[in-house]
Amino acid sequence: MRLVKVSAPAGKGDGVSQIAFSVEINKVSRRTSETRHADGRVEKRDVVDVETSTPQAKRFIDALLAADFYNQQDFSINVRQPMALINEESIREVTAPIPATATEICEELFQFAHITYGFVGRIFIAAGLLAYGMVNQKILIMIAGLLFLPLLPLLQAACFGALTRHWKLTGQGLLAFLTATVLLVLGGVIVGSLSSPPIKYDEFNSIGVSALISLAVGVAAGLAIIDDAGKREMIGLAASAQIAIVPVWFGLCLALGFPATASRNDIITRGASFFINLLTIIIAAAAVHFFSGSASRSMARIND
Repeated sequence: MRLVKVSAPAGKGDGVSQIAFSVEINKVSRRTSETRHADGRVEKRDVVDVETSTPQAKRFIDALLAADFYNQQDFSINVRQPMALINEESIREVTAPIPATATEICEELFQFAHITYGFVGRIFIAAGLLAYGMVNQKILIMIAGLLFLPLLPLLQAACFGALTRHWKLTGQGLLAFLTATVLLVLGGVIVGSLSSPPIKYDEFNSIGVSALISLAVGVAAGLAIIDDAGKREMIGLAASAQIAIVPVWFGLCLALGFPATASRNDIITRGASFFINLLTIIIAAAAVHFFSGSASRSMARIND
């Protein structure tokens, strides 16, 4: 369910309303408002409110962004998700949960991809827990560390930005992922320097098995962020253990040396699996966005 408020220049409200009707939204609310600026200017605005299901809101926003009269400087779009929405539509229709609007997905992924002290702190703590768990074969501690890692949203930001031609989102996602990878390696080095060999954890999957797991994870992550049902829970969890563990393991090995049980071929395979898993998750998530229609090309008109 979505509440969409469009603030448009005076005289553009009719055009916005017609776009809503063209995507089979039966009713809109229309009013006039005043915007007062700090320099004393008073601007008349047309405000159009729409109450509808998630997929209809997506069609409406996509059509509005593609309209000839739309420009980001003069229009503002506010999308909200109510707890409940009771109107003339049936509950079954108004609660249709998929797909979410491209603008919501884009902004949510951008929020995850900002490199803040909170971002750095979470990943560094997660790396420490992962590294300690790997040295001492403490699986529960490793799981605790994985829950701190927001890696999936960063990979989704890269693919979603490319699909929508929102290149700054792609760049931000890749930069944040690179930062996260460096922090994971660094965390492994620090914990390794405070520990004693050997590294007990050796439960690495083959490249084929890891790729299949990454394929499932990528599809699940893509479905989660475009679906209202359980979206926040899924996108926040780090279900990408097979890519998080590898840089931490290499960090530990830099400090403690490679385990005697790890052959040269094993080391090369683990490094290669990291990049193969990355590509698999990105491609799988991109396929979900493409075939679901959630990645609207009209997003390219939004200033990033």
